[in-house]
Amino acid sequence: MVLSDAQPIQFWPIECDTFNEHVSDGVHHRCFCQTFNCSDTIVIQGYEIAEGSPEVAGDYSLKIFDGDENELASIPFDVQEVGDKFVYSVSLELSNTSPDLCDTQIQFKIYNADVAEAKSDCINIQSSTPNSILITYYNHRNFAGIVYQASSPEFIFYLRVPAIFYHQRFPEEDEVIELSSSLVALTGEMKRTRLMDTDYMPYYMHEKVKFVLKHQFVSIYNREWVKEAAYELSDTDRRWPITKAKCWITEKEFVHRNVL
Repeated sequence: MVLSDAQPIQFWPIECDTFNEHVSDGVHHRCFCQTFNCSDTIVIQGYEIAEGSPEVAGDYSLKIFDGDENELASIPFDVQEVGDKFVYSVSLELSNTSPDLCDTQIQFKIYNADVAEAKSDCINIQSSTPNSILITYYNHRNFAGIVYQASSPEFIFYLRVPAIFYHQRFPEEDEVIELSSSLVALTGEMKRTRLMDTDYMPYYMHEKVKFVLKHQFVSIYNREWVKEAAYELSDTDRRWPITKAKCWITEKEFVHRNVL
C-alpha cells in the first residue's frame, strides 16, 4: 500500500525505524507524539495499483494498540476502485470509537490480512490540546500521493498542529502618480495575513504541514487560507532533532482593491 506523507498520520514501513525508534550519531534522541483531540476526526488513506486478472483488492485493516502494545481495536479499510487504483480509507471519529480512546496514548498499524505492513509513532488523544490548531484540507486533483479525483465521497483531511495562530499583518500595495501640484492614488490593495508559529516538531511534520498548505482548500478557524509566503524553519542547534517554523498565510476572502 502506498501511504502519502501529506495525510494526517505519518506511517513508516513495518521493517523501518520510526522517528522515535531511530537513533542518529551526533543528534540527541527525542521522542515526538502527534496529538489529536477526542473531538477530531482522523482520516487515513492509501492505495495500490490494481493488478492481476481478476483484479482483487487487499484485505487491509487498521489496528489500534495502546502503549503496552495491547490491541484495542481492528477496523477494516473501506475500498473503492478509482481508475487503475484500489483506494483504501478509514475515517475515525475518535469520540465515538469503542473502546473510548480519549486521554490515551495509542499507535496505529496497518495490516494486510495478518501481515503488518506499516506503523505510526505514538499518538496522544487528548480532551483538549492547548496551543494547537486544526487544519482542514482537500484538493480537486490528486496531489502529493493522495487520491482525490473520482473518489466518492470526496476525501477531506484534518491535521492538528502544535502552533499559535494569532498575530496579524495587513500587507498593502499602492500606486500613486505625481501631478504638477498634487498626488493622485491610482490603485490600492490590502490583504490580511496571519502568522502560523509552530512549536518544536520533527522535520517530517514540517514537511507534512508544507504539503497541507499547498492544497487548494485550507481551512483554519472556519476561514479559508492561502499560502503566499515561505514556510521558514528556525535555526537550531545541530544536535537537536526538532525545530520550530513560521509562515504568514493569507486569508482567502480578504482582498480589497481600490482602482481610480
